[in-house]
Amino acid sequence: LKTVLFGVSPPRPVVPPAAAMRGIAVAGALLAALLQGCSHKSKPPSPSPGPGPSPTPPPPSGGPCSDAQIRAGCALNSCHNVTVVRALRVVEGAAVGEDSGVQQTCACVPGHVANGRGGCAPESEPVEMNFYMYRAQDDEDYPLDSDNLGSLEAVMWYLHNEVVRLSCPRHYNISRIVRYNVTMKNTPELYAVRGGQFGQYVAVDKGSCTVPNCDQIWSDYGYVVGCQNEDHSFYGQKPYWYSVIAACPEEPFGNKTDDCKKQNPGGLCPEGKRPDGSRTCTWSYEKTGEIRIDELEGISDYGAFCAAHHREYDENTDKGDGCSFWDGKQDPVKNAKRVEAASNLFAKNYPGVAGSVPAPVCDW
Repeated sequence: LKTVLFGVSPPRPVVPPAAAMRGIAVAGALLAALLQGCSHKSKPPSPSPGPGPSPTPPPPSGGPCSDAQIRAGCALNSCHNVTVVRALRVVEGAAVGEDSGVQQTCACVPGHVANGRGGCAPESEPVEMNFYMYRAQDDEDYPLDSDNLGSLEAVMWYLHNEVVRLSCPRHYNISRIVRYNVTMKNTPELYAVRGGQFGQYVAVDKGSCTVPNCDQIWSDYGYVVGCQNEDHSFYGQKPYWYSVIAACPEEPFGNKTDDCKKQNPGGLCPEGKRPDGSRTCTWSYEKTGEIRIDELEGISDYGAFCAAHHREYDENTDKGDGCSFWDGKQDPVKNAKRVEAASNLFAKNYPGVAGSVPAPVCDW
């Protein structure tokens, strides 16, 4: 499945880079030990996008969260312990004696709220959620249509597992990671049945839904945003895939007639309209930057790199030749550093944009 999710689509009109979001500058250099690997200087950063609305702000800093805390809605690296002081008993309205204990607290991701006990609980209705989705892509530019996107962890896993192992050229000629600021709000029909914010993930190829029950999903719930967990990744605790549906999802690019688009409008909201949870307005997006894979690895001239018979990653040796960025595919610590390197590179190239924002729990 993942080999077709990010295949090259026919070129379409260019979407102007937009939607710079006021945020925070991410501190720290690009993990020097990891990024010295590909023995070439990096390319200049991509142009900055224009102004636009801000996504959900990053949570307060804290420490690592457990898998259970993350599944319960805690934002990554927002967990910490606080001392709680309690009255042992009350006599005539006055506290007599005190006791103290440690309670774990965290910041909650979109779709969750504080539960009053230091943790998080799911929202009790569909809510608007604003966060980043990413796509591995070649150099063709086109508007976002019905498509499969991922969290940064999922896209980095896809690059490692499907793309750079076939370097020179890379699989599908993929050259960059594109970032989108996505706002979504799914329908009350979905929440009434599922009790969650996300719908079923569906595979999309060339703008067309490729699973057999797509029409039933649209009929039952509207054109909802879907998600699924990447079960076989070594890339952190949030490797999620998403599906977003635009007009005429029954047909691939080139076959989407005006009549089909009118009869099957999809869930992409009209320009300027925020998602309202209606059946045909469940998501909107703005492109908020991209990073070049060469720059992430430290390669200044990919042609010269290939001409020298180097390889970004070799599955047989679990390392690269002339490049160490992808060494250790199943090492969770190195994988976390690779994700951090990508996030930091976005922050470096787009200093007026939040480098990362909390992603909601995939609750399908």
